[in-house]
Amino acid sequence: MDDQIATRKATLDPATAPVVLAVSETPPTRTEALHIHTTASNEFWDVTDVVRAVAKRSKVTHGQVTVYTPHTTTTIVINESETGFLNDFRRTIGSLVPEDTYYEHDDHSVRTENLQEDEFINGHAHVRQLLTGQPSVTVPIVDGEVLLGQWQRVLFAELDQARERRLFVHAQGS
Repeated sequence: MDDQIATRKATLDPATAPVVLAVSETPPTRTEALHIHTTASNEFWDVTDVVRAVAKRSKVTHGQVTVYTPHTTTTIVINESETGFLNDFRRTIGSLVPEDTYYEHDDHSVRTENLQEDEFINGHAHVRQLLTGQPSVTVPIVDGEVLLGQWQRVLFAELDQARERRLFVHAQGS
């Protein structure tokens, strides 16, 4: 029977190693950048193992680790990495904030701010980000362990379209 059970997984794991940006021994701090090439909208990447590895490499015993994305149409959340839940999220956010409706952000006849030549039509992704999360999360480190609950995972979510993205993991403390 077990041979017939297919494992479902709604998140992707990073394929590349993070790049070290800064390291200090006193007090212990470490910042690393992770480069991700997303492949679709509403895509989740489980970066929990990367976060734990950066915290371990930092040698922080007591402090915190912050995960930050510098993109306005991505988010960092802590939640369960369970396929059914993430598929429920995708359906719900799609019905709450559909792609095929009017967004003033996408109307270049009225929008005058922060325009660039190769501007994406992505008003829906900006609204989704504001409703669903934030650009960063911070988790305590105690006795060298990142304090996440049993089912909690650190998830990077792409809410726009496939493209190159970055996120930063910064551990600091004593």
